[in-house]
Amino acid sequence: MRTFNKKEMSKILVFDKGGRQERIKLVNKNQAPKDFFQSIDFLRSHNFDIENLSSSVSYQKNLIFFFGRFVEQFFSKLTNVGLRPLSVFQYRKKINLSDYVVSLTDGFSLSLGFYYAFFDKKNKIKLAGAFHKLSDFDDRVPIILKRIYFHIFKKILHRLDFIIFYGEADRNNSVKFFKLMRNKTFIIKFGVDTSFWQINKKNNFSSKYLFSIGQDPARDFQTLLKVKTNKKIHIHTILLDPFENKKFKVTSGKYQNHKDSFSDLKIRELYQNSFAVLVPLKDVFQPSGYSVTLQAMACGKPVILTRTKGLWAPTIFKSLTNCILVNPENPEEIENAINILENNEEIYNLISSQARKTVEENFSLKDANNSTLEIFNKFQ
Repeated sequence: MRTFNKKEMSKILVFDKGGRQERIKLVNKNQAPKDFFQSIDFLRSHNFDIENLSSSVSYQKNLIFFFGRFVEQFFSKLTNVGLRPLSVFQYRKKINLSDYVVSLTDGFSLSLGFYYAFFDKKNKIKLAGAFHKLSDFDDRVPIILKRIYFHIFKKILHRLDFIIFYGEADRNNSVKFFKLMRNKTFIIKFGVDTSFWQINKKNNFSSKYLFSIGQDPARDFQTLLKVKTNKKIHIHTILLDPFENKKFKVTSGKYQNHKDSFSDLKIRELYQNSFAVLVPLKDVFQPSGYSVTLQAMACGKPVILTRTKGLWAPTIFKSLTNCILVNPENPEEIENAINILENNEEIYNLISSQARKTVEENFSLKDANNSTLEIFNKFQ
């Protein structure tokens, strides 16, 4: 890989979802994984001149932002699309002093492209936007507004110089749907911190509960609630109201001040002590569930995962070898997968060991770092 001297490096401004300083403290205490940093510290070690900012800070306190905020909130609720050009406007001076601006969140990627496509057209600053669920955008927009927002999205995407995806299916569908030049699209290969997400020493074949976690709307917890099993299913999410009975326990995944209601240590413990981890998904192009799936597999857990059209590694995930794949909206297949694991400890142990091996060989932070470095090397 090519590296550069500091003097030669382009000035890169990176927007992420925030909470970086809090995470650094936890990582230094071995209380959190490095997944969160999305390879930025690795890039700095290769002499990239990178400054981090949060895309989720409060707006400035003046009349423009006071009234503009209400306009943005109105359209966000109306369309389910979080376009917030004011969030870009308040950083415009710092942005315009950079050579490249990179957004690692969907909403800010859209807002960045929107601002420079519609409000500052003459500015040719290089923009890179990352998306986790681009080609499913029309599932969110009301039918009457879909045509308008299709053209808005198309304008935004053609303004971005680099478009980053986390799954090949989402990338391919977006290229076709929005008529994008493929050579401006890239894949970041997601990886997890295998030194944090580890196997515990005891065998959990006799565990009494199954665990499921996820906050994005592509989770299909309604199907999961139809599953019948002798084990209790613990679901941690903001998509359901908390409750508990003999069959289910639902805890709140509410996220405040860049913190989940459960710490990473608690989530790791829930992975490790569960019988298996369930990742039920709607059939979307979004590579949904990849972080939970890989974290759980790194902990040596059998994962029962929905085979969606957006499955991000279809050639690597092999049912009954390193996971169990089930079809969308099919509680009976989930029940059958649980029964297979319960009734055959040999298969259970095989999937557990292969799950960990698969992550180590294909989805470590090294893999994620190298794929990110390949993209950032183009910013020179």
